[in-house]
Amino acid sequence: MSIFQGSTAKMLDVMHMSMNASTMRNSVINNNIANVTTPNYKRQDITFQSQLKRALASEEYEPEIELKTTDERHIPTYRPIDYRTVKANKITEYNTYQNNNGNSVDIDTEMLESAKNTMYYNTLAQRMTKEYSKLKYLLKS
Repeated sequence: MSIFQGSTAKMLDVMHMSMNASTMRNSVINNNIANVTTPNYKRQDITFQSQLKRALASEEYEPEIELKTTDERHIPTYRPIDYRTVKANKITEYNTYQNNNGNSVDIDTEMLESAKNTMYYNTLAQRMTKEYSKLKYLLKS
């Protein structure tokens, strides 16, 4: 059995995916800030963490009643979501209006979200560094 199998590999995958989504979110936040004075510009964001959380929770869930299928073409009653299929999606918020010119970007909110996103990314990077250091130590032993 390889040391890259199991929960360590899954954790590294999830952290890598999260870092990629955080990088994409940083780009979207910067774009929002750049368009803070653009008339009718609508704020954009990234959906990722809630989808990843739902996928990871679906792996733990066990249905109360499991129905049997008699053919592989039948649709199962429950199918867990593979966390590796979760992708970061850019969304545009059309339902919020912040300014009189139709622009929905609030600079204070964007700066706060940028700071939170940077801290999140840095935390993930530090955690990944620790995990790779552990693996390096195990490989040397």
